[in-house]
Amino acid sequence: MKKFIQLFVVLLIMLVHSGLAVNLSGQNMNKLPRSSPESQGVSSAGIIDFLNAVDTGSVELHSFMFIRHGRVIAEGWWGPYGSDYKHILFSASKTFTATAIGLAVSENRLKITDKVISFFPYSLPDSISDYMRGLTVQNLLMMSVGQDPEPRAMGTSGDWITAFLSSAPVHQPGSVFKYNNMATFMLSAIVQQVTGQTVFDYLQPRIFKPLGITGIDWDLNPQGINLGMIGLRLRTEDLAKFGQLLMQNGVWNGKQLLPKEWVKEATSFKIVSDDGGANRGTKDLNDWAQGYCYQMWRGRNNSVRLDGMGGQFVVLFPDKDAVVILTANARNTQNELDLVHNYLIPAIKSDKALPENALLNSELQKRQSSLIMKPATAEGLSKTELESKISGKTFDLVNNTNNIQSVYFTFNDKECSFAIKRDDKISVIKAGLENWKISGTPSSSLLAPPRTASKSVDANYKILQSVIKVGASYSWTDKNTLELTARFVEESLGSESIVCKFSEINGNISVIIEPKGGGFMGMPGSAATPLRGALIKIE
Repeated sequence: MKKFIQLFVVLLIMLVHSGLAVNLSGQNMNKLPRSSPESQGVSSAGIIDFLNAVDTGSVELHSFMFIRHGRVIAEGWWGPYGSDYKHILFSASKTFTATAIGLAVSENRLKITDKVISFFPYSLPDSISDYMRGLTVQNLLMMSVGQDPEPRAMGTSGDWITAFLSSAPVHQPGSVFKYNNMATFMLSAIVQQVTGQTVFDYLQPRIFKPLGITGIDWDLNPQGINLGMIGLRLRTEDLAKFGQLLMQNGVWNGKQLLPKEWVKEATSFKIVSDDGGANRGTKDLNDWAQGYCYQMWRGRNNSVRLDGMGGQFVVLFPDKDAVVILTANARNTQNELDLVHNYLIPAIKSDKALPENALLNSELQKRQSSLIMKPATAEGLSKTELESKISGKTFDLVNNTNNIQSVYFTFNDKECSFAIKRDDKISVIKAGLENWKISGTPSSSLLAPPRTASKSVDANYKILQSVIKVGASYSWTDKNTLELTARFVEESLGSESIVCKFSEINGNISVIIEPKGGGFMGMPGSAATPLRGALIKIE
């Protein structure tokens, strides 16, 4: 019996690694099936080379996932980012809006040849140009509206639809590519007009729930319309599922969620694109010069991708049956895609399984599980005499524009708790000594007050106060200066730091708190004026 059990275990392991057990972990589960790179014809060494290039390069990655033949063969998150946290997508949101259009077309709710003005009789401006009268849904999809410059409505409380329709195109629609965020917003508004639901709600039963994508949200404009162009937040594996859905021509777990004809239409070349003046190099090396589809870009190696500011990518390689997902805070997004073209794609060696390499696979697993972003505070002192004097004590602040009444610091076992009292409510952020600690906070900034955000959420009850995930670290830059660095992992791309300068005169301790320059894109503003406070003495 013992030998029989051992033989059964060996056979089961062989089944999993051979890829024959796909039905055991089918696509109706919350997670995609996993397997070793070699079992899917990919070299672990090539993926390790990719991670080495990330470590030694200038691209700040937050996560990556590599799929071959429908199976995740490599994945990783650079702490404090993690698999359970959503990531802001910026313009990668656009493809989901276009998908809603495709579904609405398949349900005969509209045609891509429909005129845009026909959907909005109550938002028409007094004067409409001939080009605007001729503008179609397809022109919106392929970024060929003809407006130059594109209209702006973000930050305004008026009718965004009217603002768009009032901006007359200067080129005949369909003739010239020019990136236009408001065009995607109009697609979102059209879906809402013909379905009576926001894009978010419309996609729930059709895409998100069948893919097991839950606990997500999408920003709304003041009119209650999903932004469409940006504002969706998903996890890395959520993006992977959607990318794999496209790779499978809209089929998921044996069901046609998205029409095959639409997937083909939406991912094929539609119009000559430019690189937006980003000067990314010659056309053959420029992933923004390969053409535009329906709210997706064509790229090198016959690829097509979802594309968001700062390097939020889902890249499909149909010729290789591979999908690569990246989230990042990249200043040079071409460099980020070059990592994929130069390392991950060459790592694909065969359509058949390669011999397993236990040593390399073990090294890859170790590397993937230990990815971390080095905190900016990692060069300071570990402790000062001041800690014991201020730990657990409250500093009353003078009146300030952030309405912070007081702050306190508590130090314990290489952890600092930074608490803010505002409007008689206390919120606490925990920071690790030269490492990241995750906590929840009502604000997406260390000092600024919470913003009232309007979002679509997949909950059947009202969310009174969103909990915002933040990873934070601290160190003493000198004996009197404490620096706190935070990354609001689901709300922004970069980091935010504050500097707390303490001084002691005749036994009285005071503090000045001011922001330090933050990271790249996506950070909310901090207080411009230093906060000043004094330690409360309790006799």
